Amino acid sequence: MTLNVAVIGAGRRGLAHTEAVADLEQEARIVGIADVDEGRARTLVGAHAPHATAYTDAMTMLDAASPDVVYITTPPPLHRDLAVAALERGAHVVLEKPIALTIEEAEAIGDAAAKAGRLVHVCHQLRYAAGSDTMRDRLSAQNVALTHIWNYRKGPDIPGNWRRSWGGGHVVEWGIHYLDLCRYVMQTEPVEVYARYTDQVMHGKENWDNWDGYALTVQWANGAVCGYASTYALMPGIAPSAGLAIIAADGKAEFAWNGCTWTTPEGAEEFPGQSGDGERNFSRAFFHAITTGDMRGVRQSFDDAMKTHRLVLAANESAITGRVIRLS
Repeated sequence: MTLNVAVIGAGRRGLAHTEAVADLEQEARIVGIADVDEGRARTLVGAHAPHATAYTDAMTMLDAASPDVVYITTPPPLHRDLAVAALERGAHVVLEKPIALTIEEAEAIGDAAAKAGRLVHVCHQLRYAAGSDTMRDRLSAQNVALTHIWNYRKGPDIPGNWRRSWGGGHVVEWGIHYLDLCRYVMQTEPVEVYARYTDQVMHGKENWDNWDGYALTVQWANGAVCGYASTYALMPGIAPSAGLAIIAADGKAEFAWNGCTWTTPEGAEEFPGQSGDGERNFSRAFFHAITTGDMRGVRQSFDDAMKTHRLVLAANESAITGRVIRLS
């Protein structure tokens, strides 16, 4: 069975998912791409989706193309209405993170999926990156002292994310990936979070309504602590840096975007990946689950994704209120 796929949003993430699906032509084909910028939609169709039609209106595409699966890669404030519309029309949904910018909107998506009897797979693709399962076997079986996440760069790479009301801020729009990966590889949950922020370097810049520095501490249920630090205030010309390190009893795990490394006194074991592996493996597992009913290859349910969602929103709540937030 070949699934018909539609993509809403032809920007950076729409491109990544379209390329991934194009590599899985035996399992799915893209029949529609919608974007308010018609030229951008047509460009993506021409480059990677020869069977697709370009649309400027998502609802028109959903009605005309009748897709089996809909990828939603728009800004978060649009996620709820688009996801509910796709689910009500009988499609399964791949939803870019964050699910939404509020718990209420995220829960509305889950309720719509349950009512429609359809699946929503949230794009925490690092669970599918090279070495992630091996690290899960190792890290969940030993004591962990520290998880350390960092991200130093010059501004968000998506212009809309310069506004926190549009992208959610550091942890919601970027840190969510590595925080979710911590939950996955350690098989643990956050207990408490405490965050602080600053806006001293980027303050007053045109179109800027965000934080330029963000620090977060997480207490994990397995006893480990997390230190997260990110900034959008890096000067132009200075190379950005980002990653996740986990210090455990038997060694150190370091995660980059396409793979990871396990280091012990005996040396380093590398698990290199290729660009786009996470997205391809993510989509392949989802397509298999839809066509066979076998969910074993899907590494996160919607309910589990909601746990990561609650974590990142709690971080913002703490940053704004200055309070320690306890998670159940």
